[in-house]
Amino acid sequence: MGQLLFVDDDPNYQLVIKDLLELEGYQVTVASHAAQGLVLFKENYYDLVISDLKMASIDGLQFLTLLRKIDPMVKVILLTGSNEDQDEINGLNLDVNDYIKKPVSMEVLLKRIEKAIRENRQIIKQELTSESSAILVDLKQRKVYQEGTFIEVTLKEYELLVFLLENKNVVLTREKIIREVWHMSENFVDLRTVDTHIKKIRAKLNLSNIYSIRGVGYEWIE
Repeated sequence: MGQLLFVDDDPNYQLVIKDLLELEGYQVTVASHAAQGLVLFKENYYDLVISDLKMASIDGLQFLTLLRKIDPMVKVILLTGSNEDQDEINGLNLDVNDYIKKPVSMEVLLKRIEKAIRENRQIIKQELTSESSAILVDLKQRKVYQEGTFIEVTLKEYELLVFLLENKNVVLTREKIIREVWHMSENFVDLRTVDTHIKKIRAKLNLSNIYSIRGVGYEWIE
């Protein structure tokens, strides 16, 4: 019926929902926090992500924002015990597929899940291209092609390439690249990591578009 990723930091609620959804025929992967959910999402395909809103470290809204950076088409349902209208408004502003307040009956949850999976969301972008380097990035399949040939890149190389193509002719500092691609503070990642990954991308795709801006960062010029 569908592959679901369920993220909730309440182990008892997590197991109850997982068991009930599996009885309905869904394949359910669970994560106890957003960081674990991000790792699973990067490694697997899911028809829908269901996430608790109030979680430690990274809350559901931040989690949704990070998911959208990986896949703009991801479908997300947020669950919450909060009665704050602003929480719901924030979720709707981020174009969440559905926002459900706990407690919710299983019958209602199942209907909401079916509706979210059925929805044909508006496609923001399906691909990114660079004419000068003959590159096409299939955002849906997360694959890179050059002159029609599939080029194998690592996940982080892919994410970095996408970020550069989305910001053509914009000077990007190493710090900004770390924050947007690694999703971490530059205080916790060696800035030279960016240089290493840029070097690998240049070599794999024989690129001359990526210009080094001394003491600052990089720019994709096209």
